[in-house]
Amino acid sequence: MLRWGCFGLLVLSFGVLAEPVAPVIKIANLRLPDSSQTWADQRDRIAQLLEALHPDVIIVQDVRQRGSANPACWLGARLNYSCDFISADRPSQPERRGNAVLTRLTAQQDGVTLLHGDEAPTAAGMQRLQLQQALLNIYAASMCPTDNTAVSRGHQAADLRSWMDATAEGLPSLIIGDFAAPTEELVRQLPGYQPARRNPSNQNGDARPAAGAGHGMDVLYQVRSFADITQQPIQLTASEAQAEPEVLGMMATLRITRIPEATAVEQP
Repeated sequence: MLRWGCFGLLVLSFGVLAEPVAPVIKIANLRLPDSSQTWADQRDRIAQLLEALHPDVIIVQDVRQRGSANPACWLGARLNYSCDFISADRPSQPERRGNAVLTRLTAQQDGVTLLHGDEAPTAAGMQRLQLQQALLNIYAASMCPTDNTAVSRGHQAADLRSWMDATAEGLPSLIIGDFAAPTEELVRQLPGYQPARRNPSNQNGDARPAAGAGHGMDVLYQVRSFADITQQPIQLTASEAQAEPEVLGMMATLRITRIPEATAVEQP
């Protein structure tokens, strides 16, 4: 009986160890220096900073590709991440503007659509990524229309919702972007999603932006699919050439709490 009991405890211990742990994803959302000279001076420090933070996905806002020179893709190559440049501009243009998605995860699927906020539509991208036993959708969708009216912002949000309805396939989803809408408007436009950086349910007074201000760069997470949300600034420390720390963006760390059965990867 003693031996059987010890064996039973041993089996139970292995059973507990075999339980899957909810995967955690780290998303960096940032903007690189716009000046060519500043970028050349700081790019090595930026690469070292992101290497230390080790995000799974990096979204780079407002990238300017001049000819074949793309600073976001340079950063991706330096970090050994894939780089997907998303732009509404024609490939023949000497300068193209858009966003870039860098990731060290495996992409199962991707896509691009246009958000028609005003006379100058912007491109939004999607990647379906494999993270351990989970699949999730990453939408890179900055919504800052040129005229920046509530009507234009609403049109972009409606375009994004329609596209997500057609492509999400019930998987956990995140929206990473730069948002011109005030926080409360943004939350109304995208029901079911909350911002990691400025959560309107936060009771701290300084968590809310000034009245009428745009929400800014953030990671919006699907409430029913993610938990344990934390965020931190991404900033370069002060140096001899730079007296004050420079904030480049923010990074959100999220735990996936909902893994649909259809997406589970069979374990060996």
